[in-house]
Amino acid sequence: MVAFEIYSPRKLAGIHRNFVLFGLMEHLKRHFNREFSSEEVLELVGRFYNIEMLKDDEETDMLNHEEDFSLPQSYFPKVQS
Repeated sequence: MVAFEIYSPRKLAGIHRNFVLFGLMEHLKRHFNREFSSEEVLELVGRFYNIEMLKDDEETDMLNHEEDFSLPQSYFPKVQS
């Protein structure tokens, strides 16, 4: 399916889940000239992929990564004495 090249089923388990699901719904709607519910799309995808086994560890790790942030000194006005 061409849509899987654009909307990777692997991302159905990640933070982009809703966007990918919507994209697949729109692709099927255009291709078959009828509406598809999210449940129908997940059922169709489930025939080819085990969605529950897809990993989203990379995206979760990326979101959980914390780093101290500070603005460079050039952003602060120089105080003249």
